[in-house]
Amino acid sequence: MTLILSLILLGIGFILLTKGADYFIDNAAVLAEEKGIPPHVVGVTIVAFGTSLPELLVSIISSLNGYNDLALGNIVGSNISNIGLVLGTSCFIFFYLLNTTIKPENDANSDSYVMLLAVFLLYYFALDKLISVNEGILFFSFYLIYMYWLYIRSVNSDRDPIEQDNVSYIFLIGGLISLLFGAQLTVASAVDIATYFGISEVVIGLSIVAIGTSLPELAGTVSAAKKGHKEIAVGNIIGSNIANIFMVMGILAIIKPIDVDEMILKTSMPLLMFITVATFGMIRIPMGRLSGLILFSFFALFLYELVL
Repeated sequence: MTLILSLILLGIGFILLTKGADYFIDNAAVLAEEKGIPPHVVGVTIVAFGTSLPELLVSIISSLNGYNDLALGNIVGSNISNIGLVLGTSCFIFFYLLNTTIKPENDANSDSYVMLLAVFLLYYFALDKLISVNEGILFFSFYLIYMYWLYIRSVNSDRDPIEQDNVSYIFLIGGLISLLFGAQLTVASAVDIATYFGISEVVIGLSIVAIGTSLPELAGTVSAAKKGHKEIAVGNIIGSNIANIFMVMGILAIIKPIDVDEMILKTSMPLLMFITVATFGMIRIPMGRLSGLILFSFFALFLYELVL
């Protein structure tokens, strides 16, 4: 496959990923709201799950095709991008366009503990340079427990269902199909480009693929931010990062144990822990321009590490 064709297919893959996620998220969020589910819970469940589907599909396809480094790099890089790029951008939108700050509610504070636990568990399990099947089962079990906890919270919510019928099930299913094809194209073309330039799979996974699969989070969060829905904007990032580790990493390790690359263990994972701890602290105070600058600086450092 020529370089030009690979670049074209990579672009098509990203478009399918992004548009598929958009249609899925829009209709899934409306469906949840019609059932009276709180906005934050919508963000950390329906929207977060939808925006994590690209990471899940890309990582599974990569792993099954023998590109384990690309799969792991995709998850770690995507989580860093979600916070540094996506949440940082949201802070700027709220500050400059809406003339306000992001003031996360108690639900976001509670879920941030789960996000912090996920990151530190990932690093601890990766110290022996292998995410085993048993560790994958534990990850996925934590995700199921987290989903049950969110279900209990939504049941106890005092929000009333909205009587309307704006959900398009055709676009809901079509979005999922688009995600699947987009994931396949993204993996195949990214590996071809990496081979052409002699770039390692892990760097491609941490950069091009990770940022590409974060585009749905960026689109969903920016859209929510522009409309002033801070609960969904913050919940999307927290829920997606939890899903990427507990759900995606768990499923991957169950399918096939994951070998941890030295570069990811020594540089990317420590940076992911730092940016997660910083976010854990910042969402307890109003997040404005300064918070956006701090988060985006972490993302810039991440990109700098990749080119060293």
